[in-house]
Amino acid sequence: MIELVGFVVAGGLAAWLLRRKVKHRADSAAQGNVIKVPCILRHPSLEGRWLRGRMVIGSSTMAWEPRTRAGAAVSLPAGLRQVGLRSPSLREAMKINGRSTIVECTSPEGVVLIVVMPNELEHVLTALKRGLS
Repeated sequence: MIELVGFVVAGGLAAWLLRRKVKHRADSAAQGNVIKVPCILRHPSLEGRWLRGRMVIGSSTMAWEPRTRAGAAVSLPAGLRQVGLRSPSLREAMKINGRSTIVECTSPEGVVLIVVMPNELEHVLTALKRGLS
């Protein structure tokens, strides 16, 4: 019984911290500050690999910040343009969060997929509409 109470308290604390971080990021974006949105990227140069990292989004910039060595050699292509939104397929949901949203983009280099959680989606879409890449 004590373990159950501990798990519930830990889960509640984790949810509270996540909501707080998302709200802070949204407030910073509203003030025009640079924010870092956690996401997963699928770049045409590394076909078939999902790269974990962050989109660094500001009022005049949008850049990719990798979290792994594999993503260090990748940057966002110039001319990145959104062409669609979709949920992950069952096969994709095995590697990425099934509740996330995939932003399909085109570029001169090929198709780029950006995976973000629904509460962070608006930041990425706004930056893509401004053509910041």
